[in-house]
Amino acid sequence: MKNNDNGLGEAFQSAELSDRMWLFFQKNSRTILVITATVVAIAVTFCLQKLWSNHEIANMERAYTSLVTKEDRILFVKKYKKYPLAGAVSLLLGDDHLESLEYESARSAYENAGAILKHHPLFPRAVIGQAMAEYKSNNAAGAEKLLNSVIYNGKFDGVFRGNAAYVLANMLKNERKPEQLDSLLKDVSNIDLRPEFVDVIHKISEEIME
Repeated sequence: MKNNDNGLGEAFQSAELSDRMWLFFQKNSRTILVITATVVAIAVTFCLQKLWSNHEIANMERAYTSLVTKEDRILFVKKYKKYPLAGAVSLLLGDDHLESLEYESARSAYENAGAILKHHPLFPRAVIGQAMAEYKSNNAAGAEKLLNSVIYNGKFDGVFRGNAAYVLANMLKNERKPEQLDSLLKDVSNIDLRPEFVDVIHKISEEIME
């Protein structure tokens, strides 16, 4: 029976280790070169991506320190929208628009911030901002829905949940809805919010009765 010698013949069987390696390479040189080229290409691609990412982050940080106007912030958000920092800038942009009574622009900025920060702890901050813009745009129902999505979500930080409850309480007070405000007060008393939030909402509920 013929021995299985991988096609290298008797020379492979009697050669020294170094010679065997050479003979093996001679026999499989094409396959080895293809594998080596693939590994090198993957390694180079990974290194280039890392270098480019570091370079892009450095540029982003420099650009952030140079932000002055709303236009600067808008361009920054568009360019670096895959980074959480762009989401934070979009939040500030929303605040600027809200303060300037530019409610539609504020809503858009907060919504954009929410899209960027979808899986970031700052996400509920974007939702609260959007709710405020919606309310200022005479969409009280939409604002209430957004705020409730923060208040009753136990995954969000308690500070954001408390802030959302405070904003909603003021909205209900302005809308003269004492029954809903009373219901909100009962709820926030049972969802482990900080006492100061419960106290201020209780005060708001008393003011509506005056």
